[in-house]
Amino acid sequence: MIEQKIIIHLTDEDSLDIGTLTVSSLDYKGDLESNINISHSLTLDNVPIVDEPDNLTPVQYCPDIGANFAKLMLLEETEYQILFESNDPNANFEVLYSLTKRNDNHFKPFRFKLGDNKQFKIVGTLNFRSYVGKSFLDVRKDGINSIRIPIEVRSKKIDYFSQYSAMIADLSQHSLSLIFEVNSPLYQEFEISTRQKETYYEDFMFLEYLFREENLPSIFEYLSKNLHSQLKNHTETVPILFASNVNQNTLKNIISKPNKLFKTDSHLEIADKLNGYLPYEIEQTKHEDVIDIPENRFFKYFLELIRDLVEKLLENSKEGYIKDKLRYFSDEIEYYLSSKFFNHISAMEFVPFNSQILQKKEGYREIFQYFLMLEFSFRLSWDEINNQFKGFEKKLSELYEYWCYFKLLKVLNDLSIKKVSFEDVFKINKDNWSISIKKGVQSRKRFYLNLYDYDIEIELFYNLRFSDKSQYRSYSLAFKPDYTLLVTIGEYKHYIHFDAKYRSELEIVDFYEKIDVSSTELDKEIEERDNLEEKEYVFKDGDIYKMHTYKDSILKTEGSYVLYPGNKTKRFYESDKIIPSVGAFSLTPGNEEVEEDKLERFIKDVLKTFLFNHGLITLDFVSVAY
Repeated sequence: MIEQKIIIHLTDEDSLDIGTLTVSSLDYKGDLESNINISHSLTLDNVPIVDEPDNLTPVQYCPDIGANFAKLMLLEETEYQILFESNDPNANFEVLYSLTKRNDNHFKPFRFKLGDNKQFKIVGTLNFRSYVGKSFLDVRKDGINSIRIPIEVRSKKIDYFSQYSAMIADLSQHSLSLIFEVNSPLYQEFEISTRQKETYYEDFMFLEYLFREENLPSIFEYLSKNLHSQLKNHTETVPILFASNVNQNTLKNIISKPNKLFKTDSHLEIADKLNGYLPYEIEQTKHEDVIDIPENRFFKYFLELIRDLVEKLLENSKEGYIKDKLRYFSDEIEYYLSSKFFNHISAMEFVPFNSQILQKKEGYREIFQYFLMLEFSFRLSWDEINNQFKGFEKKLSELYEYWCYFKLLKVLNDLSIKKVSFEDVFKINKDNWSISIKKGVQSRKRFYLNLYDYDIEIELFYNLRFSDKSQYRSYSLAFKPDYTLLVTIGEYKHYIHFDAKYRSELEIVDFYEKIDVSSTELDKEIEERDNLEEKEYVFKDGDIYKMHTYKDSILKTEGSYVLYPGNKTKRFYESDKIIPSVGAFSLTPGNEEVEEDKLERFIKDVLKTFLFNHGLITLDFVSVAY
């Protein structure tokens, strides 16, 4: 292993010295790199300078990453050694102030003094665990902050620069879809509102949804090539030699102005009709397609509205993922508005609500819907997701858990005869327009399938608790799988469990302690036990141990599986049948379409095996060779 070092000479805004901060990692497996002075305040030792960051190297420097990301890049779930030194032993220092002030416990200083009467020195460890995003390295001295050094904390398990944004956009889309869900209690309850917002997060979620490639970008591309136009007639005066359209009205106009005629020897037909006279110029009617129409003025207005919204959010957002995305949105919308055809479209004077073009024509219809979503005050706040954006970093483990839930819902919806609507997923508080995901028994959603002429019911639960005192029985400990499928075929019932594992457990010893406490304490114990963080990538032995525990302890369980962002699917079988079994399925943002298909086929094969095991069908069921 080779040690990487970041050496930062910290000063305040008046360039007064505060001290030296050294961040080092012993996990680097690459080649030796030269000692490089990036600036008078930043020195890198064994830190590779790269064009594109990876998700393996503990420290990288990426000078061309662009203005939206920090050039100095660290890694989640990686331990860094911290050393801060100052020649002022009597000052009061708060090391890594931006991190410690939010009580995330990323930085843990050692609990003994290393300095002396001439020097202040503190050492400790820094680990972002499963938090990613932009943050800062800084020190506060006697209440005065040093200049902050921005860092970007990358993900180990998903591509931070593409897959992470895809996951956030997916989550945004699910909550925003409530406004167009016919069965949603919010569908017809939106009114134009002028009240000041307490948070702009719902607007940011709207923008995340709007700028997905299949939404505004593709619609703009389509409309820019298929702008609706109208045929308009206008009269223009041209010299007689350039006349191209002479009709009865033209002749009447000529006769009414005899003072503009002159004698000619021309044998033109019009001269013969006018006894050898011709006009110097004539007025003729011209037909022209014009794009300066109300619908296109509305299109331009909507883009200007989005530009203004992005600018407002930029003014009210702090450094981090949200501000980075807003800068990207700003660049995109300016690019759209720079299109030349907008020079021929004037300002909108009124919203053409009654326009059939806006209501029905492809492209315009979608723009009109986006306008209604924005202008009709979409103020829903998704509590669980909103909470993850209060600091600079986002806890991917929790965001990934919600994302997997919607992917599992989609798989079951694709299989089911009866579809689940969004009102079945969210719990809606109309008093403050907030939403949260239903959990436990309240989260039950029913799907119905007909397979080989047999009716099958699947109930999906989110965070359903099993214990020896519940109707959902575990004969030993209390457990709360992330997602539970209860399959009912006639009189037979079976459980299948899934856990989203962005992280794994460091310890599983406490996993087997018997507990006999109240429901509140029970939930707290389960949460504390399940929130242990992992330090390594992909699913671990501890994940499979836990799946065995679900299968062996929760009555009527036939299978338990991990969902994790990776590239390997692995299952372990008791026999030559699909079930009983445990294992792990890869489910990665940006690659979910193929993986959803595999998960859907697996669930169908599990159902076939249930039918076979109960003697309801006789066929070559799918074996472990599947």
